[in-house]
Formats: sequence, C-alpha cells, structure tokens
Amino acid sequence: MSAARIAGNFFALLIACMLFALEIWTLVPAPTIATLVAGVAVPELAPWFVLVTLVAGALVQRLARGWARVTATFACAVAFGCALVPLLLLPATLEAADRELTQTLGVDYQDAAPDAQRAGMQRAPFGLAAAFFGLPAPRGIRIDRNLPYAASDGKMLALDLYRPAHAGPHPTIVLVYGGAWIFGQRSDLADLAARLAAAGFTTVVVDYRKAPRYRFPTQLDDVRAGIRALAVHARAWDVDPSKVGICGFSAGGELALLAAYAPEPIHIAAAAGVYAATDLVRGYDFPPTPDPVDVRRILTTYLAGPPLTRMPSYVAASPLHAVRPQLPPTLLIGGARDELVRISFQHEMRDALRVHGNTVASLEVPWSNHAFDTIPNSLGGQFVRYYVERFFAATL
Repeated sequence: MSAARIAGNFFALLIACMLFALEIWTLVPAPTIATLVAGVAVPELAPWFVLVTLVAGALVQRLARGWARVTATFACAVAFGCALVPLLLLPATLEAADRELTQTLGVDYQDAAPDAQRAGMQRAPFGLAAAFFGLPAPRGIRIDRNLPYAASDGKMLALDLYRPAHAGPHPTIVLVYGGAWIFGQRSDLADLAARLAAAGFTTVVVDYRKAPRYRFPTQLDDVRAGIRALAVHARAWDVDPSKVGICGFSAGGELALLAAYAPEPIHIAAAAGVYAATDLVRGYDFPPTPDPVDVRRILTTYLAGPPLTRMPSYVAASPLHAVRPQLPPTLLIGGARDELVRISFQHEMRDALRVHGNTVASLEVPWSNHAFDTIPNSLGGQFVRYYVERFFAATL
C-alpha cells in the first residue's frame, strides 16, 4: 500500500472518528465535565453538524479505500444520524410548546403584545438562517451598567439596566444568572437582556454574592434587594411597578422563583425558571446518573452541609416548598436530557403549582442538556428567547 493511500485512510478515519466521538453525546449521558460540554453544545448546533458530517462523508469517499472507507463511512453515517435527531424532534417540540402556552394563557397569547412591541421580538422559535449566521444585533436600546443598588460586608452590589430607546415606564423583567451559586456574572445574560429591551421591556440584570464565602439565604437577599431597588428608582429607570416579571436560569432560576413567590415592595406579576433548581432536598437525595459535576458537592457548598444537618435551609431554598395558592403565572423550561437538574423535578413543580390552582406552563426540550441556551445561535437559545418574550408579553 502506497504512502498516499495510508495517509488518506488515516485522515479519513481520524475525521470520521472525531465526529462520531462528538455526536454520540447527543444520545449518551455524559460522565465527565469534558463530555458534558459536548453533550450540551453538540445537539444545539445540529444544523452545523449535519452540514459538517455531510462534507466529511464526501471527503471520506475521496480519501479512503477498502476497510478504512467502510469504517469511516459507517462512523460518518452514525454521526449524521445523531446530528439529525434534534432537527427531527424540533417540529413536534414547537407544536407542544405552542399547545401548552395556548392552553395556559389563551389562544391569543401571541397577540397580547402591541404591534410595535412584537416588531422587536424574535419572529419565530427557530430560524435556520439564525442558526448559521445569528440574529441581527439589537438596536435602539439604552444600556447602563454597574448601577449600585446595595452594599453589605464592604461589597457593593450592582446591576445592569437595559431600556428601550423611548421613555417609559415599560413592563420590566428582572434577570438572574446561574452558575451553581458559585460563579456566573451579569454579562452572561447581556445578549438576552438587550433583546428583551429591543422588544419593549426594561430589563434589569441583578447580581448576588457567591458561595462558599456566602451561603443561603445571602444570594436570595441580594436578589430581593435588587427588586426593592426597582421600587426606589422606578421613575428614573423607566420601570412600570405594576408590570414586573422575573426570570432566572439554573441556580438563578431557584432564586428568581423564590423571590417571585415572596411578598416584595413591587408585586411580581410573572415568573420564569429555565432549567431551575426547584427541589434541593430531592436534588441531593436523587442526583443524576451519571453525575458529571457532583451535584451534592454543589448543594453542600451552597447550603453549608447536607440535608441531614441543614434540612431547614434545603426546604427554605426549594421553590417547590414555597408553592401556595395565588402565585404569579409561571413559565418553566427544561431539557429532557438535563444532567444537573432532573426534568422530573420540573414536572413535580408544575404539578404542585397546578394542584394549588396556579397558572403554569411547562415546556420541555427533548434533545437538550443543562444550560442549553448558552450556546450562541443554538436551537435551544432561539427556543428560550422566543417563548420567554411571549410569556412576559402575555402576562405583564
């Protein structure tokens, strides 16, 4: 066999095996943090990987011969099939989401916002062009960063304020970022905040102190301080105090739901939790399998110990245990393949809210893992932005 033939076989096998090794995490639970990154990102970038696997398949036919071609072709075919899974599931997922929101908010929920506001909202829950090239950058908004709103233990807390170009007051959304209560920053939600402002919402991204130096309920107290600041600065910040919603992600979802379900100077009119931690007791007792981030370690860091010694804190930090009648309308969004927060916990939260007569919509993304919307231009990112915008347009 010539050197050129050996090299061609080698590169064909290398390309095919790399794609196979990435795409398999679309279907298989990830046992480590490294594989979790692939498990989150690869399904969300399905349009790209469909294109890449097709090109790789054609390249394999040119490079390889004999058994190497057969093996590489098979690996590319499996990778292509995995890449297709999210796109095949997408139509039914969007149909189910529209049906859930229609049943929850009414058949005209998508028309609740004025025409001028809808013009600034994402037009569809998924766009192929957006998946490849991104959405147009938000225009005509005002951004003020690092506005101080509270000080404690010598640390100044600040928020970022995003507003429509025209003067308010406007319906207002408070955003709370995630990060296992240990890391994360306001800039994580900068793109979403800017797009919500372009859609006509005053949007406030609040901060909070982190574990392990600060334990629960410090983080919740900081979020509540941000909400109280809206009452103080409502006129200056173009806030409509009668139309305030809150939306959090992961650990921020836990904080957002807890803040929404407790009395505040400003009534929270609607709440959203995206892959939110809703039951920390069961989260500790039933961690995911496999458990790539060690959920119990995260919870004990946040709550200063296991449930055996800190049960009151675990209960107080669980939105599920804060459920009662007459809570604001709630939107829950999660990935069916979430390996940090089991999707079953979202189902239990949904059922508890309904048992108490509350309005709740629960949307599920079957191909998605935790933090799926953080991937730029992803299927899940488009999904979250679209339905979050319309939920708050219908409820604020």
